[in-house]
Amino acid sequence: MRRTLSLLYKQGYLNRLPYIELERTVGAATYVYGLSDKGLGLVGELRPSAGKTFDDHSQRTLDHELEISFFHIALTKLCAERSFKLYWQQRDLKCAINPDAYFSISDPAKPEGKNTFHYFLEIERAKIGSWKNGEPQIIRKLAKYYEYYNSDACEKQWGNFRQFRVIVIQRTEEKTDFLLSKLAERYKHRMFWLTAENLYKTDLQNAIFKTPKDFTHGTYSIA
Repeated sequence: MRRTLSLLYKQGYLNRLPYIELERTVGAATYVYGLSDKGLGLVGELRPSAGKTFDDHSQRTLDHELEISFFHIALTKLCAERSFKLYWQQRDLKCAINPDAYFSISDPAKPEGKNTFHYFLEIERAKIGSWKNGEPQIIRKLAKYYEYYNSDACEKQWGNFRQFRVIVIQRTEEKTDFLLSKLAERYKHRMFWLTAENLYKTDLQNAIFKTPKDFTHGTYSIA
């Protein structure tokens, strides 16, 4: 696989950025590959909506983009194992809330209309900061979801649902518990599902999700 990627890179169909895997201590330096302008043009002949080029991709956002992909891969695997129908959307998401991704999970074994759950994904790898009026930026961002929940605006922009869950992925369980405690002060609701990277990457099906409504004693599973 690495040889193939290297050959495509040399031919100009791929571009690459160095990536440091902080969780690894041996052989930590590697590359992340993506389509170049040339490669995207070739793929675009078959798939006009193939995506954006990797040539202009910022290395500063690489960790964030990779975490979205890691979660997408884990979720796809889980839904395949459980025979669930997964819909994933990562483009054209700039609405009132602007999530990292939207996805829905449907269980074909359940009655139509009661078998689909809707989710928005937020990957939060940065330190909690950008405080304003006593609140960090992440709290202000999640507050928009709180206002958006069960609203006419949500139904108008998405067409088929008003209620949803917000999956928030953070690097550590300590960061998750800190954010939960802050959310519980003003947004004590079960719409927010928080977990840490190590928990979902180990086993998404049995990963523990906590909510600010009952995080001290209640846990949930995504499927």
